[in-house]
Amino acid sequence: MLSHRIYLGFALGLSMLFSGCFSFQSATLTGSGEETIFVSNYGWYLFNWIPMVTGNADEEAISPVILFRNDAQMDKVQQRAVKYAEKKGKRLHDLSYHNYESVMLNIPGLDFPLPIPYILTFREIQLSGVMK
Repeated sequence: MLSHRIYLGFALGLSMLFSGCFSFQSATLTGSGEETIFVSNYGWYLFNWIPMVTGNADEEAISPVILFRNDAQMDKVQQRAVKYAEKKGKRLHDLSYHNYESVMLNIPGLDFPLPIPYILTFREIQLSGVMK
């Protein structure tokens, strides 16, 4: 019975540690009426090729994460930003992006990556811009 609890706690901890996240944030500048947006998605990949878990980039997502689907891509993040701008009746400009990829095993809380390259990799896409 105790071994089942340990196994369940270990599995739950791993799933929380290696989960993906999709984030969409916006803020309106009071003086100019411009709206800034920030869209981000990240996930974990096996051998830097097979998506294990990423943030769910679907507009009407049921779950915040999706298993075995590659949603941490620039086109999916950009598509969400464009759809949001179209819905608001505005145009996006001054777009900037950041692409981060780590091939070493980084565990949150450790100050250094573990020297296990390309087994479990991390990928994050960030996009920000201004809407007028």
